[in-house]
Amino acid sequence: MRNNYLERITKLSFLGLALLPLLKENLNSILIIICALLTLVYNFQSNEKKKSSPQFWILTLPFWMFLLHELLTQDNSFERVLVHLPFLIFPLLFAFKPSYINNDLKRKSLFVFQISVLLQCFIYVVFFLVNNPISKFFYVRNNIPFFREYVSENYVFEIHPTYFSSFLLVSFTVSLFSLIKKKRNIFAILNMAIMMFFILLFSSRMIVLTLLLTIVFSGIYLILQRGIKKSVFIIFSSLVLLAILIFPLKNVIGKRFTEIKTEINKPIVGEYYNSTNTRIAILKCSFIVLKEAPFFGYGNLLQEKLNNCYKENNNSNFYLKQTFNTHNYYINLVAYGGWIFFLLFIIYLFYIYKKIKYSALGLFLGAQFLLINITENYFSRHYGIVLFVYLISMFIFMKERETE
Repeated sequence: MRNNYLERITKLSFLGLALLPLLKENLNSILIIICALLTLVYNFQSNEKKKSSPQFWILTLPFWMFLLHELLTQDNSFERVLVHLPFLIFPLLFAFKPSYINNDLKRKSLFVFQISVLLQCFIYVVFFLVNNPISKFFYVRNNIPFFREYVSENYVFEIHPTYFSSFLLVSFTVSLFSLIKKKRNIFAILNMAIMMFFILLFSSRMIVLTLLLTIVFSGIYLILQRGIKKSVFIIFSSLVLLAILIFPLKNVIGKRFTEIKTEINKPIVGEYYNSTNTRIAILKCSFIVLKEAPFFGYGNLLQEKLNNCYKENNNSNFYLKQTFNTHNYYINLVAYGGWIFFLLFIIYLFYIYKKIKYSALGLFLGAQFLLINITENYFSRHYGIVLFVYLISMFIFMKERETE
């Protein structure tokens, strides 16, 4: 009876990890700790013998990179190490998971994640409409969708629009591959439509671009797997669905992407700055700082170096109003920890590729995260790190052959 009780609550704790889109960072961290403790209890009580292997050093490499950097440089700031702790916890959690945490629970976890994203979208809409007229739902202010701006700044807890959009993208991709495996799946079709709608509504440009690339390359994958005739319905339906959704959102999307054309060459002056010319200023300074970076990088002085560069190269104090990091995780790695950081991270990614290459879905999700990191320090925030390592750990330690 005792073991049955432990099994039930352990299964619930693993399913609870998929509630990430609904939870504040501290609540998600508490769930991770509970899940780890229950797994620890199981391993003490069971007769299963699981040994650590050299792969753990590679799968947990990002955590050790940041920990050793703090120790060697004596920066004495372990906040960054704590942020990267999921890179250590999740591989260990899934490597030592109970035997009943199996592929069936993996499928359920992905479904719980999708339901969580749907529920959070619904909550956002209700929250918005309670406080704003419906006429403002598609309103755009200063080239930023008002809905995106309002829910991001006023909701109970903050999830950066790009990070929430990445949740939408993952949920969309899971449904897309579910549709690829099954000809008829009503939930998958409806979920794809809703996820596309909110991706376009939030209009995080890299996420929109990654969505389009996902549709294109999944279409190519589908044709290679099934042939053109059997793939036409899914590809055509996806494109028609996208076209239908773009029409009511054309003003929202149009202004976000038109801004790139009109503002890309306009410098920041005083209070005149926007997402486009700010990004250009960040990119320029990121390359300047990167070029001058010492062998072991700047460490915790990186942001100070960036701010000094912003001050010297722009006639504005925009950088004092909020923190502007490199907005490129690969540049950030080199600038923070030197080229050795970048090399170690490439080794980490290559090893992950070897472990998940059996799964087309896993490879697509992994590629999406790598693309997002081009314009975001996605692996420098809680939501980004947890989502990535959680999904990757499931695909590595809960292998399930994908058959047609």
